[in-house]
Amino acid sequence: MRCSGRLACVSVFLVGLSLSAAGPACAGAWTQAKGEGLVIVTTGRRVAPVGALTGGPISRDTNISQIYLEYGLFDGLTIGAKSYVELSTIDLEASSAALGGFVRKRVWQDGRGGVASVQLGYAHPIESLLGASFAMAEPGAVPEAHLAGLYGRGWGGDWGTAFLSTGAAYHLRREQTADDLRFEFTTGYAPWRRFMGILSFYGLAPLGAGTDASLKIAPSIAFTMWPWIGRNDKKPRGPVRPSTIQLGVSYDVLNRNDGLGLSISIWRRF
Repeated sequence: MRCSGRLACVSVFLVGLSLSAAGPACAGAWTQAKGEGLVIVTTGRRVAPVGALTGGPISRDTNISQIYLEYGLFDGLTIGAKSYVELSTIDLEASSAALGGFVRKRVWQDGRGGVASVQLGYAHPIESLLGASFAMAEPGAVPEAHLAGLYGRGWGGDWGTAFLSTGAAYHLRREQTADDLRFEFTTGYAPWRRFMGILSFYGLAPLGAGTDASLKIAPSIAFTMWPWIGRNDKKPRGPVRPSTIQLGVSYDVLNRNDGLGLSISIWRRF
């Protein structure tokens, strides 16, 4: 299944939600069509405890930015890159930043909306490139590689469109930091093509000491700015590539000290 057609590339909504996972995360199983790409810019804030958002005492306050890019190199093969920066307004040493890339290969599709892929990626911390103030940055930010298995399915009809996406990844981490397993389950429904509601669950299971288990719930809504065409207006020629705005929140039910995350993503195909 290409990232096009009636399902309107629903998998790309997962990218903005990757901000809610434990660091930069994988997108869905779908691949970009050859010669087509996607860029997404996400910004967010995470505050702990939740009451700090209404003026209570604060223990954590971080601003997060992510730029994500993927491109269809061949049919069924997508490459991508992303940058991730998390800056603490309370303790600069708790900040982190990373650059990464990945290759996603579609390995199966059934022609009815189902697709499976494997993904191999690598991310490297870049705090030292941001200045001397980051010399003692977040110790959990270490070089890591991941191998993921991804599955997705989409549906479409007169009632709207929907999708389901799942994934499991093994993250190999360096510098004597414990490896971990990460899981993702996301479902979304669009009653019409401009609006979609999405619910995601992100899990992290550490394979050693030093990392906390995590289970984040991340609901969001997305609005796609398709052009308004009147009854007597002519349809635009050529492909239409509208922009999408996505608003989301996330909360870790296993680690309540992580606080509440808010994010906004803007993405556009090219």
